[in-house]
Amino acid sequence: MNASNHRWLQEQLPAWEKDGLITAENAAALRQRHPLEEPGVGLAQMIMGSIGALLVGAGLITIIAYNWDDFTRPVRLLFAFLPLAGAQVLTFLVLKRGSAWPAWVRECAALFQALASAACLALVSQMYNLGGEWPEFLLACMLLSLPLVWLLRPTSVVILYLIGTAVWAVNQGWEMPVWHQSALMYPLLLAALYPFWPGAKHDQSLSTTLRWILVLSVYAALLGMIEASLRLHGYNHWYSSDRAFWLWELSIAVLLLFPLSGEALAAPSRQKPQVVLGTIQLVGFGLGMTFMDSHAVRSLENALRMPWAWVCAVVGITFALLAVMRQRWAVLAIAGILAVPCVALLLGGTSSNLLAWLMNLYLLALGVILIVLEFSGRRGAPRLGATLLSILIICRMAESDLSLLFKGLTFILIGCAFIAFNIAMSRLLRRQKASAT
Repeated sequence: MNASNHRWLQEQLPAWEKDGLITAENAAALRQRHPLEEPGVGLAQMIMGSIGALLVGAGLITIIAYNWDDFTRPVRLLFAFLPLAGAQVLTFLVLKRGSAWPAWVRECAALFQALASAACLALVSQMYNLGGEWPEFLLACMLLSLPLVWLLRPTSVVILYLIGTAVWAVNQGWEMPVWHQSALMYPLLLAALYPFWPGAKHDQSLSTTLRWILVLSVYAALLGMIEASLRLHGYNHWYSSDRAFWLWELSIAVLLLFPLSGEALAAPSRQKPQVVLGTIQLVGFGLGMTFMDSHAVRSLENALRMPWAWVCAVVGITFALLAVMRQRWAVLAIAGILAVPCVALLLGGTSSNLLAWLMNLYLLALGVILIVLEFSGRRGAPRLGATLLSILIICRMAESDLSLLFKGLTFILIGCAFIAFNIAMSRLLRRQKASAT
């Protein structure tokens, strides 16, 4: 049950107890079993708190910068550390009072201290000519914000951390540093956000916005990690773009199969961005492969020689087994799109149309499976299946030599069938919801 279900249950318990449907002991047991969670920080609160902290920080920096050239070095150091000291005092007061202060105050304190730490580091580096590149400064700022994440759990600082580490990872993927300074260190940076991991046991649930930013950060960092892996093995980006493409698709399939708890499986799709984005990516990939020739299969053979592909294969198979145990058949079927090029490779892949034909057949079967799963009582995706079948037919009709009249009539029939199917699915879902209540 999600938070809205818990709230509904708590609202119904007094009436049920008054009508004699349940005893007082039963009501107490249900309240203990399904407690109301403390509401997290709303988007409006987070935005207002962030704007306030940014304005305060910008104002202080502007006032100090007005007379910066007239200050001696000790005075400059004082102004560099003074905002940080004030932020520390504010953070101490927030920690001391705990939940007595509203959530937006915690957001303001955390964001103000993160910005004050970054400004202090920048000013000290400038005064003493410490040197260094902007990625090093960015990483240092992100690491300085970690204690705030653990102590205050501020959404705004977590978002900045996810964006900052993703930018750092993408840049490091193209810089060819040693492995311990490359984008391959991103998983360790992500592990530092353990309280905010999906499924982790913490006292506040992840907002939908934060989930999407987390997954988008991982997607962006994957680009840098794949590029770093290729460069560490001596491959230049311009000569290994095919390898990077296949490694990227393999990584997306692994993220799609990422294990979820029972509560997460029951959550709506908007709260599972890795499933939504992975499905869009792989279905789009499959449709694109229906136009490809045997060259794509040969580039896959080169990519499968990379250690990154071996890691993806081991992790992907493990996640697939867990998905079988959870009966996530729709996700397994979508991830299976990547198995089609592998089958074409095993069959030789010499025919220019082999991959296209195999992918067409698989996508046709996938669309049917996604529809049948829903009507057989399992978790499916009937609208996605119908959409996939429609797009597949349209693609094949578009590249055929049939007359424009026949194509136009076919498109009209497909559109009418799609609309009728959508209406039927809406009525079916309403009946299921009514029978469940």
